[in-house]
Amino acid sequence: MRTIFDIYSSTQLIWVAVSIFLMGMGKGGFPIGAVALPLLVLVWPEQAGDTKKVAAFMLPMLCVMDCFAVGFYRNHIDWRRVLPLVPMAVLGVATASVLFLFGDSFVHLSDRWLKLMIGLIGLMFVAYQICRKLILNRLSDSEPTRRKAHGFGFSAGVTSTLAHAAAPLAQMYFLPQGLGKMTLAASMAGFFFILNLVKVIPYFFSGQFTREGMTLCAMMLPLIPVGVAAGFTSVRMMKGDTYRLFIHIILFCTSCVLIQRALAG
Repeated sequence: MRTIFDIYSSTQLIWVAVSIFLMGMGKGGFPIGAVALPLLVLVWPEQAGDTKKVAAFMLPMLCVMDCFAVGFYRNHIDWRRVLPLVPMAVLGVATASVLFLFGDSFVHLSDRWLKLMIGLIGLMFVAYQICRKLILNRLSDSEPTRRKAHGFGFSAGVTSTLAHAAAPLAQMYFLPQGLGKMTLAASMAGFFFILNLVKVIPYFFSGQFTREGMTLCAMMLPLIPVGVAAGFTSVRMMKGDTYRLFIHIILFCTSCVLIQRALAG
């Protein structure tokens, strides 16, 4: 029977731990979690499975992080703004699962194409962060309409199911509403708490979870409260403009490497 140390080298385990810590900070409200998936895909060993297994490994970790994030922000979540997103987000999860996730899915995404997609999403996230003020200025600073909630909810469900990459969509939905930083971070935490729990169902029934992946999850659990607490503290105490720039540069470079590897085949 293989052990974790037969599958992952010490260096790979360190990079997995770094990725989990960054995810935790992102769940704590500090916007650097988008680095985690591209970084994990780069260091993920072939013997641990394809790129889908990276997303499957991340999902239980995300659910635990969501619990901590909701615990930290429980007094700041504006559920009135979160719940309109949920019905179409669930539909988006179901649609993406049927189309892409199951073995007999209608559309087969090879490991190469999934890496390319994750790399492109990373680049789009960086572009969104650079152009965010321009984008947000074109969005109305009013209460979101039902149509807007349905559109963003469905899109978030699809992208989150494929690559845990719905953060920019959630930001585009919540930011124009003029929320305070604590309410903004809290409401996003509440939304992803629901969304990630819903995603567990198709991931489980499609057989994406593995014994080795769950064992690695258990090993990394102590990093979760540390990462979430660090993100929560950063939101409260730091401006972090220089730090965010540094993280976006890392994400840009990581995404470019992923795209290059995918195109090289």
